[in-house]
Parts: sequence; C-alpha cells; structure tokens
Amino acid sequence: MEASRAEGSGYLDTSRLSPGEFVGMAAGVVLFLSLFLPWFTTDGSNPNSRLGGATGGDGVNAWHVFSSLDILLTLAATAPFILSWKPGEVTMIVGITAIVLILCNGVILGRPGDTVGIGLGIGYFVGLLAAAGLLAAGYLRQAVYGVDRKPPGVI
Repeated sequence: MEASRAEGSGYLDTSRLSPGEFVGMAAGVVLFLSLFLPWFTTDGSNPNSRLGGATGGDGVNAWHVFSSLDILLTLAATAPFILSWKPGEVTMIVGITAIVLILCNGVILGRPGDTVGIGLGIGYFVGLLAAAGLLAAGYLRQAVYGVDRKPPGVI
C-alpha cells in the first residue's frame, strides 16, 4: 500500500470488513453488555428464594452469580475483535463453546444457588442469542474468506 493511500484511510479501514465481521463485533458487544442485565431472578412470593444477595423478586446479573463463567464470556466477547487465524473457524468454536456454557449454567445442569424459585432473567436469553450471533458471524466470515479445496491429485 502506498504511503499516500495509507494516510487517508486512518488506522482502521472499515471498508475492508465483511458483514460477518460486523455481525461478530455486534454480537461480542451484546454478549458483554448482557453480563450486566439480570440473568437470574428470585421468586417474589417465596421468602426462601435467595441468590447472590437478592430476594423478593429481584434479579442478579452474571457478575454477582458466577465466579468464572462471567470472565470466560467476557473473553468470548472479545473473540471477533482479536482472532484472525483461519477467519471464522475460531469465532465459530468460541460461539459454540459460549452457547454450551450458558445452557449448562441455567438449563442443563440447573440454576445456580441452593434455594428454590430461581428463574431465568432477560440477560440469560440475550447472552444466549449473542453467543449464537458469534456462531453465525464465524460461519459468515468463513463463507467469505473460505479457501476452495481441491480434491487429492488435482493440480
């Protein structure tokens, strides 16, 4: 690239980004912001429903409930911004892993806490959709940057 063309484009030339990369960055931001929304809610009619200091129908976000999943999801949210090896493949793997971790910590392995009446909050579903967005973004990036493979023996 010539120096004269590089000076006018700035540090980041967004015209070179594919739609999959924009989807991935948006999904990463939404996943990170979902950690601040209420992931789990307590039952307002049950005085024994307590989680992370919340009771009486209050909700708690991922930072108050989890000890390591919140950090792992933050790292997953940064994947579209920093990962460039085999465009799309690593982002897809991160998206799949985030989906499985979210589903395990709320549906498959049960809800956190030792009390009753714990429900899923809006942040849980937003985080799950954002993780699916990471998966879709990785797929889109792979479709744009994919290398056509030749069968063995073809030059």
